[in-house]
Amino acid sequence: MRRLIAAGIAVFCLGAAAGAAAAPTPQQAEQLGHQAYRYGFPLLEALRVRAEETSVRCPDGMGNSPVNSFSNARGFARPEDRTVVAPNTDTLYSIAHLDLGRGPIVLKHPDMGKRYFVFELVDPYTNVIGYIGTRKTGSAAGRYAISWTHKAGPKPADVKGTIRSQYRRVWVIGRTLAKGPADQRKARKLMRQYRLLLPGNGKARRFGRHCNPGAPRDFPTPTDGPGFLDALARGLKQNPPPKRDRPFLASLATVGIGPGRTPAGAGLTPDVLAAVYDGVSAEAKSLPGQSRGQVLQRAIAGGGWASLTSGVGNYGTDYDLRALIAVVGLGANTPAEAIYPTALTDASGELLNGATHDYRLTFPPGAAPPARYFWSVTMYDSQGYLVPNAIGRYSVGPTHPPLAKRPDGSIVIAIQHVAPAESGVNWLPAPAGSFRLSLRLFGPSRAALDGAWRPPPIVPQS
Repeated sequence: MRRLIAAGIAVFCLGAAAGAAAAPTPQQAEQLGHQAYRYGFPLLEALRVRAEETSVRCPDGMGNSPVNSFSNARGFARPEDRTVVAPNTDTLYSIAHLDLGRGPIVLKHPDMGKRYFVFELVDPYTNVIGYIGTRKTGSAAGRYAISWTHKAGPKPADVKGTIRSQYRRVWVIGRTLAKGPADQRKARKLMRQYRLLLPGNGKARRFGRHCNPGAPRDFPTPTDGPGFLDALARGLKQNPPPKRDRPFLASLATVGIGPGRTPAGAGLTPDVLAAVYDGVSAEAKSLPGQSRGQVLQRAIAGGGWASLTSGVGNYGTDYDLRALIAVVGLGANTPAEAIYPTALTDASGELLNGATHDYRLTFPPGAAPPARYFWSVTMYDSQGYLVPNAIGRYSVGPTHPPLAKRPDGSIVIAIQHVAPAESGVNWLPAPAGSFRLSLRLFGPSRAALDGAWRPPPIVPQS
């Protein structure tokens, strides 16, 4: 698909260079509809999340809060949480959506001691624009300005640094490491000291003590041609695309797609207009399956595990990778912060399924995942959501005590639908059906980043 996008750009740029003004054919228009959906889907998904999570009256303790305020999660993600795919159950989330239109906002945090934490800052096109946290800025108490380059405003006083955004809208994904209930209480005490200080008065937003946040509303990303391209026109106008996208957007402009523009107003013939819309709706149907299929092919080639590292969170013009990550893990970190090897098959290449097999994942003595901050293995269904189970266990790792080790120091994870009979293993409940696993490494080692270390295969037992 990436080659097709590049070919489309070349064809239309060549036509423009030659002075050709021929209208696209229905076949070309349909292909441009496919490409427009892939290009625009991550942006509209990010805007969907923003709209849904900010649609409450006050912070609800579940990741939803009005603009320019934090919502600190009271607990780990749950199976019923469906706003984003592949949430972790190692960290407590602190979510905020910023509007920098009035000037810089200061993010303030207390001294975090030895506890890992990170604030990932994401732009509307799902690129990571900066980090505040253990790895990047250290654990000492700090104040950091987040500034829109188009409206810098006075520099806030007493800040340790400034993160500059090309966009007015910024998504802040905070993660604070926590273990059991007692440790979660300690983590939440620190999280209550996180602040977003607003321009002008330098204070955080305040809400009534008895405010009822209400339930967040749904703002689904359209999948029909007219609805999607209307939404894309608004999204591109509100969040002007980067300069590097201009060649690609020039090709979309031939069918009236762009900031504030839609094909309906481009004077296209009925057959060309219908073809654009058909391409969008067809891509909306096929993208989820195609993306998961690509991950599956990588998993088969990698002995069961698919590793996506290079380019994640810093996509440039790799629109295909950006769309894939928007499907399987919207808001993913850059590899320097975390990597997410994903298992879809066992060692023989057969799809993982808890109805047909029990499995073992064994880390040999001294070969636990090489992560500076933490690692975990999390169970998801085939769509990327947590799987309900009777014991409420969704992940296994050092922050999910007690982590059982064999006398020789090896770590064995029993992945199956019913509790294992053997001792010395860590049970990760599986559904009676298909599933996938994510191995998180926060602070991955160089060996994990360059592929010298790879996860061991998942071995079927029955």
